[in-house]
Amino acid sequence: MRRCCWFLLVPFLVLPVFAAQTTVSFDAHFTGPDEYLENVSLADEAATFLNTYYESWGSWYWAGFAFSTVSNLVANSYTNQYAAAQGFPRAYAVGYHDYYQNIAPEIAFALPAAPKSVRINNTTYTALTIRDGDEYGFSQPFGSNDTYILTLTAYDVEGTVVATTNHYLADFRDGKTFIQTNWSTLDLSWMPADVVSLVGALTTSDVGIYGPNTPTYFALADFTYAYADSSGGIASTNSAILCWADGWADYAPGTNVEAQWQVPANATGAAEGSLDGLGATNGIVPLGDDGSIVLTFPAPIADGPGADFAVFENAFSEDFLELAYVEVSSDGTNYFRFPTHCLETNWIDTYGATNVTDPTAFGGFAGKHLQGFGTPFDLRALAGEDGLDVRRVTHVRIVDVKGDGSNLDDYGNPVFDPMPTYGSGGFDLDAVGVLNACLDISADPAAAAPALPGYETVLEYTPTLAPPAWRTNDVPAQGAPGFFRWKLVK
Repeated sequence: MRRCCWFLLVPFLVLPVFAAQTTVSFDAHFTGPDEYLENVSLADEAATFLNTYYESWGSWYWAGFAFSTVSNLVANSYTNQYAAAQGFPRAYAVGYHDYYQNIAPEIAFALPAAPKSVRINNTTYTALTIRDGDEYGFSQPFGSNDTYILTLTAYDVEGTVVATTNHYLADFRDGKTFIQTNWSTLDLSWMPADVVSLVGALTTSDVGIYGPNTPTYFALADFTYAYADSSGGIASTNSAILCWADGWADYAPGTNVEAQWQVPANATGAAEGSLDGLGATNGIVPLGDDGSIVLTFPAPIADGPGADFAVFENAFSEDFLELAYVEVSSDGTNYFRFPTHCLETNWIDTYGATNVTDPTAFGGFAGKHLQGFGTPFDLRALAGEDGLDVRRVTHVRIVDVKGDGSNLDDYGNPVFDPMPTYGSGGFDLDAVGVLNACLDISADPAAAAPALPGYETVLEYTPTLAPPAWRTNDVPAQGAPGFFRWKLVK
C-alpha cells in the first residue's frame, strides 16, 4: 500500500494509458514466404493452437491448426490447403474441421482469458471449391440458399458453453452470392473473461453421402485476448462464502513494512470491506516486497463448481493494484502456484502521471479487485498436479509480487505493479474466503458430524428416495432402515 497525501494526488488525475491485450503471433516459426507447419501445436504464451497430425499418413489425424505464410490465390486443390484466400503480411493459422470424427480445431488457454478479436478468412481451396466445384465432381458450385458457416464456441473450465457466434464464410441466401475472400475482423470483446477453450466448427449446406463436399477449412490471424477486469470479484458479503482463514504460519514480511503493520493475525477472519471507500487501514497485513504468508482454514478447501476460494486485498482504485502469486498445498510442505500471465510491459511509477495498472493486463494474480471484493481461484486449474489433492487443500500461501520486473510470470515476462511503496509496502492481505469446502462424512454412524464455524449441523432423514421426503423431526437413530444426510444451516 502506498502512503501519500491526497493533495499530492489531485494534480495527477489524467486519463490512464492501458497496455492490456496481446496478439498471438506465429512469425518466429517462419523464415520467409510460402512455408507451412502442419505437424505441431504452437503456443504463443498462454494460448495454444492445437494440432492432431498423423506422421505415418502425412496428413491430419482428426482436426486442428496448421500454420502458414503461403500465398497462392489460384490453385483449387488439396495440395493448396494451407493458403488463405487473400495474402497476409504475417504468419497465420489454418483450421481444419474433421467432420467424420466431429472434432473441430481448438485454441486452449492455460488460464481463463477474455477473447478480444480475431481476423477470419476462407482458404483459397475452400473459396474456389465453393465458386467452381471440385475436380472430382463431388462438390458443386454453390447455388440458391447454400451457406458455409464458421461457428466459434467458447467454453469455461467446467466445460460449459459460455459464448457462441456464427460467421458466414459464404452466403447464397435471399439472392446473395457472397464468398468471403478477404480478411474480416470479428469483435469478440463481448465474450466473458473465463474462456479456457475456443473451438471453430464449420458447417456447409453442400453435404453428400460421405459427408461435406465443401473442404472444411478456414484461415485465422491476429487473435487477441486479455484477462478479466475488476468487475468480477467475490463480494465479502456473498452468502456463498462458507468460512474464512482462521490460522496463519510462516509470515515472512519483505522490505518496506514498518513494525506496526506486521500483524499476521489481521489476515484471519472475514474481509473488512470498503471502510467508507478510504482504503482499509486496519484488518490487513502488508507482505512487503517479496514477502509471504501461509493461511489455514477450519476445513480443507475442495475443488467444486466454480471458484473455490477468493483472496481479498484492500485496493481502492483499479489504477493502483498490488499483486500477489497464490500457491496451495494439501500437506503443508509442497506448494503449487496458480499459472500467471502479465501483459503489462512498462514500469508503473507509484507517483507517475499516466502509467497506471490495468486489471485486464494480469491473469492468475491476486489483487485484481477492489476492497470488499476478492479475486476468485478455481482449483480445477491445478488438477492433476502430482503431490496435490485438489479435494483437500489445507494451506494457501500468498507471495507478494515485487513490481519492479524482477519477478516473472509463467512465460518469463517481467511483472510490473506500482513501485516504489513504503511503510506498508507490497500486497495488503485482508482475508481469504472459502467457497467450496471438503466436509468429510464417515460411514460410521458414531463418527463426528461435519462442522463449520457459524453453521448448525442438522441430521435429516427420509424413509425412501422415490420420492424423497427429508425431515428433521422424529429422525430415528442412524442405522435404521431409510436414508440419512447431514445439512449445514447458517
